Amino acid sequence: MLRADSVRYLEQAGFDYKPAESPDLWSHLESHFAGRQSIGPKFAPMPASNVAELIAMGEGALLEAMIAHHRQTGTLARVARVIELPYIVGTGAVIPLSRADARRVLRLIKDAGTPYERLIHVMPAEADEIPCTSCMTVTGGLYPDGHTAGYYDLMPGDHPEDSAPALGADESCACLATRNEIADLAREMELKLDDIAIVTREECEEMIEKVRKTLTS
Repeated sequence: MLRADSVRYLEQAGFDYKPAESPDLWSHLESHFAGRQSIGPKFAPMPASNVAELIAMGEGALLEAMIAHHRQTGTLARVARVIELPYIVGTGAVIPLSRADARRVLRLIKDAGTPYERLIHVMPAEADEIPCTSCMTVTGGLYPDGHTAGYYDLMPGDHPEDSAPALGADESCACLATRNEIADLAREMELKLDDIAIVTREECEEMIEKVRKTLTS
C-alpha cells in the first residue's frame, strides 16, 4: 500500500496521522544519528541521505503494521517492526536483562533532569564486545491523546520487545557500555542531582558511588 493510501486509511478510520517529517518528530528521530547517544544502541555515522532513507523505510513499515493491527482488532496500539538492511547500521548494545551478569549490572539514570529521564540497567563491556548489527527496530502506534498515530522511535538492533515507548521500558533489558561511557553518564547524573525526579538524591548518590567502585575494581 502506498504511503498516501495508508495515511488515508487511518484518517478514514478516525485517526490523525503525524508524519515523520513533522519538525519535532523528525528532530527526535534524526537525533539518534547525531552521535550524542552515550549509552545503548548507536547508529553508525552516515550521510544525511541515508538517515532520511532509514527513517522513511521505518515509517513505511510502521504504517503497514498499524493498518494490519487495526484490521485485525479495530483499534490502534503499539507496533514494532525489525528491518534487516544489507549493511551495518550500528551497534546492538542491548541484551535481555535475564542474560546479563547480575554481579556486574549497574542501575543508572538516562536523560537525567529531563522529562524523558528513566532508570536503565548497564553492564560494562569492552568496545569490541559490543556487537554490530544490520537490523533496525522501529516502533509506533497511538499517541497519548488517543486519536493521533505515528512514529515512536527507532534504534539499531533486533529489539521489538525491549524498545517500548514507555519511560520504564528499559527495566527489561541491559545496555552494554564501555567504562568511559558509564563514567560519563555517572558524571552527568552528578551534575544534575538536584534535577532528578524519579529517585531520591540519596539513591542517586548510591548509584554513582557503585559506579566508582565498579570502575576502579
